Amino acid sequence: MNETINYRIEKLDKILAEETKSGQGINRVLFWAYEMSVENNNNYLNFADTIWPDDIAPIVETCRKYGIKEFSISSTCSGLTTTLADFEEHGCKVCGLTKANTRYKGETVPAIKLQVL
Repeated sequence: MNETINYRIEKLDKILAEETKSGQGINRVLFWAYEMSVENNNNYLNFADTIWPDDIAPIVETCRKYGIKEFSISSTCSGLTTTLADFEEHGCKVCGLTKANTRYKGETVPAIKLQVL
């Protein structure tokens, strides 16, 4: 992957450095994705696990708050098309495919790239 990491957030980096990793009001699904994306050195904030409908609005809100313009979803959950439609209803747009690094070093998987409008 030759793109540069474009989603580092100082507040979340400070939380990652804490032993408790409390999240301090950050949506738990986004925080877990952030932690795993940093650990896996992904080019985009990547959601590899299921995203629940109630998490979509807070994820989009947090992306806007911290200037995250693009993110990816590599989750292969059965409700992914509904999840993508929900993201579009909250002001995101599917804009192509990318690759995401997995927890298994050296392994990449296809991911859907979304843009936060």
